[in-house]
Amino acid sequence: MDHDETPDPNLDLSEIVPDMAGTFKALGDLTRLRIIHLLSTDTSGTLGVSELAARLNITQPAVSQHLKTLKTEGLVHSRREGFYTYYTIDRERMVVFRDHFELMYASIMEKCNRELIRQSTRDRKIRACVIFYSYTGITRGVAEGVRRASGCDLIEVRTKKPYTPISIFTTGILRSRRMASDPIDPDEIDVSVYDLLIIGTPVWAGRASPAINGAVKALRGCEGKNAVVFTTYSTSPGDALPNLAKALTDRGVKVVTEISLAGEVTKRPDAGGELLRRIVEADPFSGLETGTTGQEQKTDGIS
Repeated sequence: MDHDETPDPNLDLSEIVPDMAGTFKALGDLTRLRIIHLLSTDTSGTLGVSELAARLNITQPAVSQHLKTLKTEGLVHSRREGFYTYYTIDRERMVVFRDHFELMYASIMEKCNRELIRQSTRDRKIRACVIFYSYTGITRGVAEGVRRASGCDLIEVRTKKPYTPISIFTTGILRSRRMASDPIDPDEIDVSVYDLLIIGTPVWAGRASPAINGAVKALRGCEGKNAVVFTTYSTSPGDALPNLAKALTDRGVKVVTEISLAGEVTKRPDAGGELLRRIVEADPFSGLETGTTGQEQKTDGIS
């Protein structure tokens, strides 16, 4: 099953840039990075100035000056025991730094993903949608990442009877193994206006979720459409992709590529961008006519 672990969406990049600048400056020195490494790998909790100086082969005053810079940025803290002062990594500060860095990375990659889409769809106006089901939020996060980068439509499938933490195992997993279809909202999914369908689901017991099975049956106007199918999983992709691709093929859909996103990928802030990159590599737009109405359009990209 998919699981929920995403960066804090409330962080504002414009507010954290000054803070990150100070942190990068503090870490932009080889000796200070070596101090961080020594402190992060130390298991004794008793590294002081003299011990660090000996390991780094520099003077104690030099170590003290570097530690002062790191403490000013909150990256390390000290504790005094008798005549000795020991230094350790400030865990909470490192967590904040990681969150800030991931937000910056995600923001940069969104711009890169948009350029990737622009180049891959040059002189063609492609209309696409992402149809997905997500129980815990991971598949939704990937789908929303695709939308942010490409501007495509999102169609979230929901079960008419929501699963609970108990029924997901007593009912959902069993229905998934049987490749059953859940009653869903919306009852019908009209995709006649789209050139490309991107269909995603978490993997349950090695199979696609019953909700996405229901979504395949609910498709209208899907014959002859190009599609990309993707799954998110934490342990094994199982047979979810080939089973989902076959169900779509039986509906007259041309599946151009199948993509599995493992847990280590879906945890990244740019998981949607990674999916887009793999989609572009598969070139699902080849053979599509310019525009969706038969008239040439000069606007590039996916909408």
